[in-house]
Amino acid sequence: MRLTATERAERREAFRRMGAAGKADYILSYYKLPIVLTLLFAYVLCYGAYRHFSRKEVLLYVACANVALGEDTREALSGGFVRASGGDTRTQTVSLYRELYLSGNPALVNHEYAYASRLKLLAAIDARQLDLVLMNREAYDLLSEGGYLLELSSRLDSESLRGFLTENSVILQDNSLDIALGKAETYRAAAVREANALEVTQCPLFRDAGFTGSVFLGLVPDSPRTAAALDYIAYLYA
Repeated sequence: MRLTATERAERREAFRRMGAAGKADYILSYYKLPIVLTLLFAYVLCYGAYRHFSRKEVLLYVACANVALGEDTREALSGGFVRASGGDTRTQTVSLYRELYLSGNPALVNHEYAYASRLKLLAAIDARQLDLVLMNREAYDLLSEGGYLLELSSRLDSESLRGFLTENSVILQDNSLDIALGKAETYRAAAVREANALEVTQCPLFRDAGFTGSVFLGLVPDSPRTAAALDYIAYLYA
């Protein structure tokens, strides 16, 4: 029921005579829901604005498969490249997919984690949010066999970099599906050899990283940032 003009005036006068605590209690009693909704809307608005203006431009996406990186190495792989390319680390970055583990051994205790890592990697490739893969020998073999690495010999302009190229097998066709369906017992495959990675263990950036074996760097086919990826390779060997 609507209040009359007299009743509204009386309420305003009563409110004016209240102390600070009484006014606060009155406001909370009658306007709690509008206040909560207003504060919630303001929070969502401010958070959205913060995320929008603090989001960094990603120059490159790099996956680290079966390779553990220290803090200094991570900084060199991300912020170091941004600065070397004349960018600003406050607004630009190199996104690192870390703690990925790839294995073709289904008997491993952490097989589910390896399977999840593979799905994450494939999802990043499908979303065109993966450009380079830093990997150990096991991950290199798996990705090369699956055709997930670009042939590099025709992409490198520097003769000095060609000396670090490594070849691996790329499977063109196999009968793994027939074996899974019980239609074949012996595995057969048609494969070719391609120079699809660089051995980067002796790069200045990695010499003191504490790697126990060889580390390789491969470029993902159909990367929308191939030019930047090649600049990244040059940066690692500089």
